[in-house]
Amino acid sequence: MKRKRTYGSVEVDKMELDAVLKLLAVGCIVAVDVAKSKFVAAMATAAGEVVRLVRFEHPRQTGLFLRLLVALRDAKLEPRVTMEPTGTYGDALRYQCHRLQLPVHMASPKHTHDLAEVLDGVPSMHDPKAAVALARLAVIRPTKRWEPDSDAKRDLRALLDRRAPVSRTQTLYYGLLEGMVARHWPELDALLDVRSQRSWMTLLQRLPGPQAVAASPDEATEVLRQASRGSLPQESISAVVESASTTLGVPMTHEERLTLGVIAQSIERETRQLDALDKQLGELCRLDPEMARMAAVVGPACTAAIVGYIGLPSSFANAGALEKAMGLNLRERSSGEKKGRLSITKRGPGQVRKLLYLAALRRLMSDPVTAAWYEGRAACRRDMKGAAVVAVMRKLARALWHVARGSAFDSTKLFDTRRLEVKSPRTRAGFPARHRSSRTPTIHPGGAPQLTE
Repeated sequence: MKRKRTYGSVEVDKMELDAVLKLLAVGCIVAVDVAKSKFVAAMATAAGEVVRLVRFEHPRQTGLFLRLLVALRDAKLEPRVTMEPTGTYGDALRYQCHRLQLPVHMASPKHTHDLAEVLDGVPSMHDPKAAVALARLAVIRPTKRWEPDSDAKRDLRALLDRRAPVSRTQTLYYGLLEGMVARHWPELDALLDVRSQRSWMTLLQRLPGPQAVAASPDEATEVLRQASRGSLPQESISAVVESASTTLGVPMTHEERLTLGVIAQSIERETRQLDALDKQLGELCRLDPEMARMAAVVGPACTAAIVGYIGLPSSFANAGALEKAMGLNLRERSSGEKKGRLSITKRGPGQVRKLLYLAALRRLMSDPVTAAWYEGRAACRRDMKGAAVVAVMRKLARALWHVARGSAFDSTKLFDTRRLEVKSPRTRAGFPARHRSSRTPTIHPGGAPQLTE
């Protein structure tokens, strides 16, 4: 019995072009499934009916495939290349198609995945089937034409790509520091905020561990005074030095002291790199009025991530579209009487959500109106503070759409102050001290504001 070859493909250098030209019509679709090296393209009619599957190895055979596309264009078939935005593997092919003035359209990978079982009744997915699904999808749902990013946007992404591993490394070392301090010098964490101060970095590099500090109290006092540039109160310095001699921690070995010094040195190095990168991002944000307005609300790093990975908020039709692009729109899975929990979709770049999360924490510490709304959330009262912070993120995402269009940020426009315990700043100049102190949320590891000392 003859074997069915529903998804059989042919090498690009063995494809008979004349036979394919007879099967295609004007407005044909070329759906490309992108991989690291093994690409599969579905040649389909304008109705999405696949007539031939072509495979080629990138970049060795990419030139042959491009010549095939040019031949389709010269035959007046107006080929429309359709791809998925899967990482960077397809960037080179997209650029070459654009250079040859071949239109490229982008389809959602989620839509392709959902179409898998509808296509042939089987939930499995492989490269040829993905190409066929893309061809059908190009007809079923409208696709967005791809345009190359501007140099400014690419520069933003390059800086963010350098910033991300530095931030992850800093967070890793902070975790190691937390463990060592809890074991050997637990009192230090209560006396100094290691995530918002820097004087301890110099101290632990010079005198790594409580035993070294207790052996040289005068030197430790002078190191803290100079490292903090006089901003650390004398009573705090004395408390740190005194705790070194009375600590309940486990005495450190020689290698443990060396490790603590290396951790402090590494955190300082990564922090300086983050400062330099954030300074560059801030300078780029100041050059664009729209980004400058956004940076005043969520900071330059978050602004650069939004613009670099998603685009300018002013390019979105409405605030909901921007929220959806960030992966902050809600989804629900309910059936009959079973009510599913709401959760965000988490689509789009995770780096944007991470930096917006940190921006929301800073907003909670600096804005009493936002903090009052946060504490009034049912999730916060049920000790689900993460969900309440996400709710603040969604509010900020919608606010940025208006800020990018020239509106001044006003938290009272986001939250109904009539239901909160604070009054509108538009009707009162300041807030009582109790609001500034009691509205400070718990900051999770890795979520500290910008270091200041």
